[in-house]
Amino acid sequence: MVSGSCLCGRVRFAIDGGLTPIQYCHATRCRRANGSAFAAELAAPRSRFRWIHGEELLTVYEAPLLREPPPYRNAFCRVCGSPMPVPLEGTDFVALRAGVLDGAIGVRPFRHIFVGQSAAWHVISDDLPRFDQHVPPGQRLPRRSGG
Repeated sequence: MVSGSCLCGRVRFAIDGGLTPIQYCHATRCRRANGSAFAAELAAPRSRFRWIHGEELLTVYEAPLLREPPPYRNAFCRVCGSPMPVPLEGTDFVALRAGVLDGAIGVRPFRHIFVGQSAAWHVISDDLPRFDQHVPPGQRLPRRSGG
């Protein structure tokens, strides 16, 4: 089991395994939502995710759609502002930021996406695969049938 929480500890959640590897997203929206050079993000199946407490303290911001669905959604604790898990529209997954997870999570980074939007002041120094925009459709999380 993997657990996680916000900075103030009022929102807590748990995941019973099934995490994807971590991807580094350099998209402008991800950088702004995280205040960093990239978002270290991963996903977990909704069926293995559960809130322990504090779900009522979540606020979800949905940014206007830029090019194609799904919309960009950012959930956060309204007390401390920490980014929190949010369901990925049209999938059976929940998106997470690696920094809110506790302890060893058993997965490692495996790629960079939206490198074409990277911060000018950040240099990628690893050899992980890089994608100028999103990964090809066949490498994305599976869509729900009918979704």
